[in-house]
Amino acid sequence: MAKSNSKRPDRIKGKTVLLGVTGSIAAYKACDLVNLLRKKGCSVKCVMSGSAARFITPLTLETLTGRKVAEDMFRLPETSEPAHIALSEAADLILVAPATADIIGKTASGICDDILTCAVCSSKCPVIFAPAMNDLMFNNPVVQDKIAYLREKGYHFVDPVTGHLACGREGIGHLAPLDSIIERVESLL
Repeated sequence: MAKSNSKRPDRIKGKTVLLGVTGSIAAYKACDLVNLLRKKGCSVKCVMSGSAARFITPLTLETLTGRKVAEDMFRLPETSEPAHIALSEAADLILVAPATADIIGKTASGICDDILTCAVCSSKCPVIFAPAMNDLMFNNPVVQDKIAYLREKGYHFVDPVTGHLACGREGIGHLAPLDSIIERVESLL
């Protein structure tokens, strides 16, 4: 009989995860990701893209993490160091969940126009993208090329699954199960 994972010591206890939340309807699942990571003993810092704050509020993530959410790369009160550098250097891993086509495309193109893209591009730690978007967007050849390019460059992905999408369709693009995302975090830490 297989041993329960609940008896296994948490491999990620004491690690710092920078959770990047982008503007997808799946942004609300970031709250559950924060809770799962914290239950495993992780310190979680959050960065939100401007569009993510239209789906969930920074206050929600601040309450769950006990830390200020970074939204503005020109203001991080804990340090005089540039915010994106301070965040990326403090992280053992960056998890972008949900990851939109926008963040994937910007990262693949080296576009750094907000605190999240700057933190990802200045990071030396592992970066995981967990895409969530409409199936037509996910299957777009340009998006698929950008994903393949990032994989080739050493970025990690937890692929979306087929499921019910916000538009009412069934298709690939539904955020991967949170347990799968946490397993990937554990495997890289």
